[in-house]
Amino acid sequence: MIHAATRSRLAVLVALVAIPVAYWAFAGRLSVPDDEHRAPGARAGLAQLFSGNEASLEERVGRLEESLARSAEIQSRLLDLVEELRQQLEGPDPAPPRTRQASLRDSQARAGNRSTRRRDFRDTQLERLVQAGINPDRAAFIMESQERFQYEHMKLSYAYRHMQDKSSPEARALREKLENYSHPRKMLEHELSAQEFELYLQATNDNREMEISDVVNGAPAADAGLRPGDRIISYNGERIFHMGDLRSQIYKVGPGENVAVEVLRRDSGNRETIYVPSGPLGIRG
Repeated sequence: MIHAATRSRLAVLVALVAIPVAYWAFAGRLSVPDDEHRAPGARAGLAQLFSGNEASLEERVGRLEESLARSAEIQSRLLDLVEELRQQLEGPDPAPPRTRQASLRDSQARAGNRSTRRRDFRDTQLERLVQAGINPDRAAFIMESQERFQYEHMKLSYAYRHMQDKSSPEARALREKLENYSHPRKMLEHELSAQEFELYLQATNDNREMEISDVVNGAPAADAGLRPGDRIISYNGERIFHMGDLRSQIYKVGPGENVAVEVLRRDSGNRETIYVPSGPLGIRG
């Protein structure tokens, strides 16, 4: 007699075998012969499978289970290989298209971040000015003045760009205004007291003077005793922060004049005023 557990195992195995056999038969891949032409050995094999003692049947069922397990493993590997080949041919699944609402939300978020960064920068600048010793109201005035200078510079640039005759006196006057607004520190210098301006430079970590890096032998600077490491504070009464400032001021003075240059000496740290002829000084900064 066949135990109930063995019969259950056989039923499962028969179902597992019957499904692929039915598929292949339906697909025309397997020719099932008629009963009268079926080989006698097949009937004998089936009879042998379902007859005999209990031990031999258990052994045969075990071998059949092992075969099916190996078949299932091979099938799983084949499916994995097919999926891998599909991904290589088709590429990864494309990202889902972004909706218009999502794009709008991202754009609004970026705009909000930029606005937040601007506010944070402005607040940081105000805090630095106040910490440097500037009155909070005056610190706010400095920030507003910087923004006003930027706006005026944009207006002047726009007007100059659209002028038809750039050789006219109006264009020349506009260029001079543009030159002034191109240096907001110079504009602030004329709107702040000397003490406030020094505190402003300290708070913004800007250069307070232009350091001389090299002096050309035989040039007016060398004749006046300027040496590398000395710092130019002002030229002809105008504050100098870098080489561009110095060039601009040199061009404004006509030939044949003596110009006062305020210098901070490297060795002694003293401020001195020297006089040089107008024109290039022969230094690099």
